[in-house]
Order: sequence, then C-alpha cells, then structure tokens
Amino acid sequence: MENSYLPLFRKYRPQSFDDVIGQEALVKALSNAIELNRIANAYLFCGPRGTGKTSCARIFAKSLNCIEGPTIHPCQKCPSCVDITNTSGLDVIEIDAASNRGIQDAKDLIQQVQYAPINGRYKIFIIDEVHMLSTDAFNALLKTFEEPPKNVIFILATTEPHKVLETIVSRCQRFDFRRITIDDIIKRLRKISELENIKITDSALFTIAKNVSGGMRDSLALLDQVSILGIKEEIDKELIEDLLGKINFDVLLNLLKDISDKNIEKSIGDINEIYSKGNEPRNLAENLIEFLRNIVLILDSTNTNDISKYTTLTDDDFKKIQNQNFNKNKIFKILSTIIEYYKEIKISTNPYLWMELAVIAGCKSDCMVKTAPAATQNIQSQKFQTAISMQSPIKTVEKPKPQIQVETNQQETKTDSIQKEETKPAQATQNPIPQQIAQNQDGAEIWANVLSAIPSLPTKALYSGTAKLVKVENNTITLGFTHENAMTQAKTPAKLSMLENTVKNLYPNFKIEFTKIDANTKYIEVKPRFANSSFNRQNQQNQRIQQIQKPEQKPEAIEIASSSIQEQPDEESKEENKVSVKQYSPKVQEMIEQYNGRIIE
Repeated sequence: MENSYLPLFRKYRPQSFDDVIGQEALVKALSNAIELNRIANAYLFCGPRGTGKTSCARIFAKSLNCIEGPTIHPCQKCPSCVDITNTSGLDVIEIDAASNRGIQDAKDLIQQVQYAPINGRYKIFIIDEVHMLSTDAFNALLKTFEEPPKNVIFILATTEPHKVLETIVSRCQRFDFRRITIDDIIKRLRKISELENIKITDSALFTIAKNVSGGMRDSLALLDQVSILGIKEEIDKELIEDLLGKINFDVLLNLLKDISDKNIEKSIGDINEIYSKGNEPRNLAENLIEFLRNIVLILDSTNTNDISKYTTLTDDDFKKIQNQNFNKNKIFKILSTIIEYYKEIKISTNPYLWMELAVIAGCKSDCMVKTAPAATQNIQSQKFQTAISMQSPIKTVEKPKPQIQVETNQQETKTDSIQKEETKPAQATQNPIPQQIAQNQDGAEIWANVLSAIPSLPTKALYSGTAKLVKVENNTITLGFTHENAMTQAKTPAKLSMLENTVKNLYPNFKIEFTKIDANTKYIEVKPRFANSSFNRQNQQNQRIQQIQKPEQKPEAIEIASSSIQEQPDEESKEENKVSVKQYSPKVQEMIEQYNGRIIE
C-alpha cells in the first residue's frame, strides 16, 4: 500500500554497526572478528528486551553476505543486503523458537542445514527466543551446533540465557547486551524527534528514557504513541506520565505535605480525588512508594546532580522538594508504613479502605515508633540488680520475712520454676490482667491496652482508625462503625481472630461486640498507644507487680527481693507466717513463689 505508515521502532531500526546505540564493546568485538576473518560457527546474543539482539544478528549477517564483504560497512543495496532488511532472504533464515520448539522442528532445521547457500557466502540461521526450545530439541541440535557444515552459522538470541542448556552455551560464543543508558536514549529520541518534526520537551524525553528499563524499542514505541499530539502542540512530562499510569509529581507532593503535617482529613481528601480520576489504590501505593524513595535519596545526598540519574525527577522537582524542608527520618517512617500496608492493598478485596488506613497510619507514624526511655532504663536497672544479687553470697538475717503460702498440689523448687519459665511456649502475647485490676480500669484504658497489644500493625491501625469505642459494660467491649465496609473488614476471620485472642490474653472474661452507628452516636475517645510490643508487655507486668505490692491493699504481703539477699527461715517460722492468696491469678502466684523471701543462688 502506497505511503503506508511504518512504526518508528521499525523505521529507525539499526541497519549497520554505526547505528547501534549503547553496545560499543560488542560492536567492536564483532567488527574485529569480521576484519580478521575469525568467524565462529555459533553465537549466543543475550540481554534485556529492546537492546538490539536481533538487529545486531541481522547486521552481522549483512556484513558477512554483502557483495562487497565480508565488511563492517555493508552496502545496503546489493540483493543480499536488501533481502536481509526485508527478512525475505533464502540464505538468512529467522526462526521463532516459541512456535517452533519441538523435536520435529529441530529435525526440519537439521535437514535445511544440509543445503548450501544460494546467493551469499554463508547460510545463517537466526533463532529468536531460543530458550523456548524443548530439552529434546536442544539435545537434537547439539551435534549440529558443535560441527555444522561449512559456511553455516547459527545466531541464537534470548532474554533468558539461564534457561538455555549449558551444553548449548558451551558450543557458542556468548555476547551479553547491556541496558542502554538514559543519556543515550535521550540523544537518540531527540534526533528522531527532530527528523519527524515532533515537538517534545527535554523533561518529557527524560521521563520516557527513565521508564523503559533501558530498552530502545520501548522508548521509540512510546514516542510513536505520543507523536500524533506532538505535531500540533508540544508534548510535556505530564502527558507522558498519564500514558504510563504515573501520578503527577505535584499531586504526590501535596499528598506527602498533608501526611507530614498529620492532617488526616486533607490526606483522605487527596487520595479520594486521585481515586476518582481512575487511579487504582495499588497504583497509587506504588507511585507513592517510588515517590518517597526518591525523596529519601534526595534528602540523604549531598550532590543532587549525582543522585538525579537514580530518580525520575527533574531539576525543577528537586528544587520543590528542597523548599519543603522535609525531615528525612519522618519521611523514612512514612515510607516504611506505606510499604507495610501495600502488602494488604495487593490482596485485599477492598483496597481503597486499606489505602485510607495507610494514609492514616502515615499521619500517625511518629506515635507508632515512640519509646519510653525512662521506663526502659527502669526495667534494665531491675534486671541488673537481679543479676548482681544472683552472684552475691548468702547473708543471714535475724528476723525472717513472712512467707505467703501458695496452695498447689506440688511445691516446685526455684530451679524447676525457672526452667518452666524458660521452656514455656510463646503463643501467648500477653499475660492476663487480674480481675480486680481490670475492674479498676475505665473503658478507654481497657480498649487502649487491647489496641497496644495487637501484634499486627495493619490490624492495629484498622481497629484504631475505623472502630469507635461505644461502651465497656458487663465484661463486653462494644465497638461501633459508621461505614458498612469498615465493619466488614473488621469481621474478616484473620483480623477478628487476632483481636479476640488479644482480648482473651489480657482480659480472659471479656468479649467483643460490633454495632452500626451514625455520625451522631456518642462514643468514648481513646488514644491508642503504639508502643513496642515487647516493652509494652514488660511495662504492664511491672505495673501489675507494683499494684500487688501496695501496702494499703495487702499489709501482710511479701516484699519482692530483687536486690537484697535473705536466708530462708526455719520451718516453724514459715508455718506461722504463711497467708493464703487464692484470689491471685496463677501467674502472680508463680511470681510470688519464685521471689518471696527465697534464697537467690
């Protein structure tokens, strides 16, 4: 058909070694082989897509069969060169291994090898995507690859060389094609844009080159896609990002500012606006993660010129980021939070809800990583004193401390109890809080304890962000939800099971109930404590011990000897001072039995 349109990646396909971009070492090796007449019987071209494997195979075939050759500058006019360009030659045969991969196809190829070339010097077989051949086909071709007839050359091309049998690779000269650099792609695109009269900005060309994974064919295909618009108006970066499914830089920057300012309402509004324009939550999460990664690199770098090649941002974008004065530690915390929620967004049936939760958690990222240095030092001090006491000699005390008898079927020795503690299974994440302590806590404190004890960060944020504490009565924690989708997510088996187990571990007699509420329903304000779970468990245990030790509650209670060493009293003194403590939980009884007035060896 006259004046038929030819795609840019076919129109500007390299026809000689001078046209090959970004493969200088490989071109030099093949050119020297031609000039020195040291032609191997089999070659293996491997590398990423769109880097010139098949093009170089055709150029190599032209150089060998050109009427003026062998030469590194084929004439492009002789019958052999024209036939190779049009892929219609009888001496250069291209085979698609994906559709000719069986043992019978291999036998047919072996039969064709026996025929001599008609027009050129060599009969050349170019097998594309050779890794698709079956094992039987590979084995059938082994002998032919190793000792082909005279003037027969095999050129194998593949994007996955690890799938090619080692016995095949060992019979070939292997050449690895590397990804084309961004600068080389931009130069090539600019030259073609000028030849085709395409109006396009430098930032748009940079965006194309950055998003094609080093493939020239992909970059030309994308340029071809937008070239229609570039005839009448200039193509900018925003248009390229729309075609690639990328979210605009300014939109992501505005979202990050709202998250960094802890403005949950505006942040939710931002993602709702992005979602309404057709961007899926997963795409939004991926774009936000990439955007945050670029900002972390920029904030950590001293020279933005060196780091720019590792990002998709332009110089103007760099200036906008530097003017915001972002805190790099805070940005990194937000990035870690979004990555954690991205795992749920990929598999959830309601990804938009999880995207909202990710943004809420990002706004609260500071409180989710806070620690309590003073309390931690107190715990470490207690452990240190206990360790010192265990190494100290036993001293005699005139008046033995009163003992509390724990009624058990069999009295365990101190050594047995320590071994039991060490071998205890780790499935329980929290020790139950004694009933008398739970009764003294208000509903907000009980729910805050439950939230802080949930081990999974996404589950913790789900209940803290969407659930409202309606009431805590008759050992029942009632949670309200304003949206039906939120309640559905909260009732998923994995999330509900984790919540119920956490409540059971903390408050064995309590249960959870869900209810639907409206905007006018009154609920209890709760500030969740997103502390480290291991620290939280130790802190709660210390609080329970302190409440048990209060003099006004039990004047006759024992003193826990963590730093002082005392001798065991005689048996008569033990019997006089024993007090029953049935009201304490088994865990507290075990602690009392282990530490109260006993010898620490």
